[in-house]
Amino acid sequence: MTAPGSSDRVVGSTMCEFLRLFYDRGWVAGTGGGICGALGDGTMLMAPTGVHKERVTVDDLFRVDRHASVVSAPKTPGLRLTECSTIFCAIADQRKAGSVMHSHGLSAVLAADLAQGGDRVVIRDLEMLKGIRGCTNSDVHAVPVVDNTAREPELVAGIRRALDAPEFQRVACVLVRHHGAYIWGEDLWEVKRHAEVYHFLFEAAVARARRA
Repeated sequence: MTAPGSSDRVVGSTMCEFLRLFYDRGWVAGTGGGICGALGDGTMLMAPTGVHKERVTVDDLFRVDRHASVVSAPKTPGLRLTECSTIFCAIADQRKAGSVMHSHGLSAVLAADLAQGGDRVVIRDLEMLKGIRGCTNSDVHAVPVVDNTAREPELVAGIRRALDAPEFQRVACVLVRHHGAYIWGEDLWEVKRHAEVYHFLFEAAVARARRA
């Protein structure tokens, strides 16, 4: 096991800070959810599974390659790599993402319900759309929705199909029905912004649907 360098510690510390923020927002409660961040050598740090995310420290993080194989395990004994690892790697591969977060936020679950069994939720006429890279407040923003599976690695095929679809090329999020969302960005700070923006958009879409 190689000791993490200073840049690795910065990435890891930022990931842990964001997990605490996401916990406060209710997006990674009950040990659910997660995050990954790219390192300069092409590997990624990933949070472990089955632990309270607001208590994760740098020493609890896994270092993996772009195929989700463990390069170095955390110092803390008994931890397991997140089941999101292959999904994180698929998104990093297809969208060149430097960071991905997995949310179990209620607003994401309710927003996916708006698809009514379809493959997308359409969001429009909201100023906050400008917070998504490449979008404007006049965009008609279609967010893909994929069906949930018993285990998260089984989601990879459906998420890859959504990422390949031409109509979803401008999104930075995939909703998983009855489950949550995967949200990505070029780096950790963009994934933080995208997470905040998308959750606002989900809340607004659900509130509008209830009012209609």
